[in-house]
Amino acid sequence: MISAQRRAMILEQLRREGGGSIVGLSEIIGVSPSTIRRDLEFLTRGGYIERSHGGAILKEQRHTTFEPAREIGRHVAHDAKSRIGATAAAMLEPGQSVIFDSSSTVLEAAKIAADRDFRITACTNDLGIATALAAGKHLHVVVLGGTVRPGSLTMIGDPGLLFLERLHADIAFVGVHSLAGGRLSETQIDLAAMKRRMIDCATRAVVLADSTKFNHPAFCDVCAAAEIDTIVTDAAIADADRDRLVEAGVEVVIAR
Repeated sequence: MISAQRRAMILEQLRREGGGSIVGLSEIIGVSPSTIRRDLEFLTRGGYIERSHGGAILKEQRHTTFEPAREIGRHVAHDAKSRIGATAAAMLEPGQSVIFDSSSTVLEAAKIAADRDFRITACTNDLGIATALAAGKHLHVVVLGGTVRPGSLTMIGDPGLLFLERLHADIAFVGVHSLAGGRLSETQIDLAAMKRRMIDCATRAVVLADSTKFNHPAFCDVCAAAEIDTIVTDAAIADADRDRLVEAGVEVVIAR
């Protein structure tokens, strides 16, 4: 087990239980207490958790610009993300043009799309997703271009933003940092601008977001939830969050 996966498992356990001890986490994850102690120190420095006597608790209120490191974030809620990605990929039809936003959940949809035996035109602003899509024998892959964000595989800014103004995509799979309060929001202004442009140029905008994304708003609004068509999420979504989306006219699809 790589360290990023192990640390994501710690975060998942703390989220489910509200906290955990070094000994308890060691038994659940199957590594030594000293390894857990080092992981907790790493997560504390990164702002993910707060240490408690003999263990840790999840840091509940994060800053609006906080985002997990890419290598950790891709493992958080991985089972839910896999189900969401599979459900989204099942929506695709041969001959469509599809935008794949930079997102660990959208990556799961891209992997499945690459394995399917029909042709689509796929556009993305993520180097990792582009690599996954390029494995598909029947996919025409367009990389939007831009500047790669430090510590990620996401491309932002021009020429990608300008290129999106000329596109008319059938469907866009969009990831987002937060869906709190019935609004899509992101940690950085340039990320919000890219996602807003993807939503605007697609006939059907589909947000892929696990249920943990409804807790706290991020720094910059992308748009109101009413401006997208569909949200694919997991069964742990709170009734209040689901009702708010339905009232806004958004189709809510639960990935089982």
